[in-house]
Amino acid sequence: MEEKKIKVIHQIPIFPLPNLVFFPKTFLPLHIFEPRYRRMIEDTTASENLIGMALLKEGWQQDYFGSPEVHDIACVGKIQQTEKLYDGKYNIMLYGMSRVRIIGFVQDRPYRIAKVKYLKDFTFDHDEFNETHETAAFLSLLQRYLREIGVENIDDLLKLKNQSFESVINQVASILDFTPLEKQKLLEEGRLGVRYEWLRKLLKEKLFAFGVARKIKYVPKDPSWN
Repeated sequence: MEEKKIKVIHQIPIFPLPNLVFFPKTFLPLHIFEPRYRRMIEDTTASENLIGMALLKEGWQQDYFGSPEVHDIACVGKIQQTEKLYDGKYNIMLYGMSRVRIIGFVQDRPYRIAKVKYLKDFTFDHDEFNETHETAAFLSLLQRYLREIGVENIDDLLKLKNQSFESVINQVASILDFTPLEKQKLLEEGRLGVRYEWLRKLLKEKLFAFGVARKIKYVPKDPSWN
């Protein structure tokens, strides 16, 4: 996919959510129904089609319809498809362009606009990192995990053809059942090699937990129940 060059410092609308972390080089479908965010889509599609997705910090419930705090590392996406529904709501598809750091907000109403700085991701050290070998090993680990959660075919979850390894690990980080804070930690790490190692560690920890759970048997308090 061809990507246009983007400014180092930019102002973009921010769409904060409590349980979603968006990653570069992934796709994100969204259903937009709140009036303020419908307005955001109208304004955005009339300009640059860019939206920043940010994770809300804990305690957001007290001020959701105001301006609750967000994590300052977010991801800017470009709208690839827009469908306006009969009731004024929207379905859109975002493609992740880049991680950004929120420097400050320049608008709060009707939706927030932030000044952001685009962040560089540091790629793998190919002198020490055999991408072909690591890709095969990682997909094998991922397949084991998917079987544990009831997904038999990795292609049911990921579109791997012609995808870079960076795209693959970001897809995995975004769609698997990690906590929002675990995903946020992965997003904040700009060294792809470290992000990959953290992701592998999370998968191995969850596989270990599955193994332990299978060995635990229920022991009733009343021996007569045996």
